[in-house]
Amino acid sequence: MLAGQFADDRTPAARLISRTDPADLLIVGAMENMPSVPVWRRGRMVLVGDSAHAPSSSSGQGASLAIESAIDLARCLRDLPYDQAFAIYEALRRPRVERVIKETTHKNSAKTAGPVGRVLFALAMKVFTKLSKPEKMAWMFDYRIQWDAPAALVSEQLQTA
Repeated sequence: MLAGQFADDRTPAARLISRTDPADLLIVGAMENMPSVPVWRRGRMVLVGDSAHAPSSSSGQGASLAIESAIDLARCLRDLPYDQAFAIYEALRRPRVERVIKETTHKNSAKTAGPVGRVLFALAMKVFTKLSKPEKMAWMFDYRIQWDAPAALVSEQLQTA
């Protein structure tokens, strides 16, 4: 079936498929997220990007989250000694990262329905797309890092909010 889907493809895909034993193919269901990492820092080491937080590849958010985290980490290191910087970096990033992963996990579970569920999901998506309000997803797509604000101040503001 896979070979038939790529029969007219001009990329090396058809050739690769023809050289692959069907027994070696792995059929997957839902896209998976990396389990939550309990601590992102230890001593002079800190995790950034997918090593700390990897949403499923179908979320389209992995690179964005990694870049955001790198910028926030740079701001924290600019403003604070590394031990405080690492702690504030994690405190700043973890809530957003976990919210994005939770949202994309919810969407992925809908993508893995059976044949009837997939058809119903596709129809529902057409309706919801027409009715949706882009501002509902602004928290994910219009995120801005307050680069000029001191990291410690932003952290304090988040804790009191």
